Amino acid sequence: MNDVVHIFNRHISRVLLLLLSIIIIVLSSGLVIFDTQVKYINSQLNNNIKEYQEIDREQLCKIAECKAVYSKELNKFWTCDANKRLIRGKFKDYNLFKIEEHLYIDISGNPIIYNQYSDTYFYLDVSEIKEQYVYLMIIFMFISLVLVSYPMYITIKKEREENIIQSAGSEALLANKTMINITENIHHELNTPLEVIDNKLEKIYRIVSKFIEEEDRYITTIDSIPEDRRKRIKKINSLKKDFDFIKMSSEQIYSVLEKMKGFKHLRYSNGNKTLYNIIDGGFKIINISNSNFNYSIDEELCFYSLMSKKIKNADLLSIVINHFKNSLEAGASKLIVKFISFENNIVKIRILDNGSGIPDYAKKSIFLPNFSTKSDDNSIRGNGMYLNKYILNTSGGDVRLVSSSNKGTTIELSFPSIER
Repeated sequence: MNDVVHIFNRHISRVLLLLLSIIIIVLSSGLVIFDTQVKYINSQLNNNIKEYQEIDREQLCKIAECKAVYSKELNKFWTCDANKRLIRGKFKDYNLFKIEEHLYIDISGNPIIYNQYSDTYFYLDVSEIKEQYVYLMIIFMFISLVLVSYPMYITIKKEREENIIQSAGSEALLANKTMINITENIHHELNTPLEVIDNKLEKIYRIVSKFIEEEDRYITTIDSIPEDRRKRIKKINSLKKDFDFIKMSSEQIYSVLEKMKGFKHLRYSNGNKTLYNIIDGGFKIINISNSNFNYSIDEELCFYSLMSKKIKNADLLSIVINHFKNSLEAGASKLIVKFISFENNIVKIRILDNGSGIPDYAKKSIFLPNFSTKSDDNSIRGNGMYLNKYILNTSGGDVRLVSSSNKGTTIELSFPSIER
């Protein structure tokens, strides 16, 4: 709600200008319509006089639907009763103000039609005219408000969606950046003590092994071994298996740390990174939590970098990570990034996977905001594909679904790049 109020406040001057324009248009339209009505009444009066070749003011009063008649020539004033019959009345010498050729008003603001053929002034029934005019103005106002409100609604809705997406985008980029920082810290904090532990274990292992060798040589020189010594040698021998298990676990930890090692060179600045480096960095990030997949990157991407003024390394990194995650969630075990073309400083690549694909009902909606095929209510997740499209469109690129079936999905990305 606050977003809507903020956006509306930003457009308040535009709203006021549009409302003022509506009022001017409505008033102008009313005057035009009223002027047309006056001319029509006057023509009807003239036609009646020509047809009957006489001036019947009572008949003319009915035609004009007026409430009073004044003949300057006869110096007589009549009022109309309920049946539109003329009743002689007392004329008050009001000043008449000319608006245009056939239209006057008196000091009270009553509209008066002057008919030249009969040289007569017809006082129109203001109440009826007001009713028609108000009814007409309501229609005009309603139509105008609809015409103004709908574009404003579309604008506010679009800006609100963009604010949501930008917010979600900032959170996504911050999450990725935080993940890299945490990974670097974990690598730094674990690597040193692990090396110490590994060295100490290696030393202990050598001492135990040497002790076991000496015991073995001693055993060969005697005929019988005391029972307590035999048990001790057996326990020490069993430590070998424990050391082997510890060594294997240590190697697994080193393997994970080795994957983390690459993140120290993956920064959110626009350094001298190739498209290959950025995409490979995305795979390395995904590989931390999911190593059950194979990937390949077209080496042609080593010859291109992002156009830094248009799109940042962090943006592309976030985009490819999002697509890789989607592929793995769809059960993919193989991902391929292919170079397609480089034209007019735009690189096109395609991400291919062998996952279960996108459901048919979702294919037209995957780039809409707050849309997800997942059952959870995570709005950031639901905005992932929309965010990707928004970032690329803003930079002058695009993303589109090329194909998707139960054998896999192909997504095409395009973004501003330069040759190295």
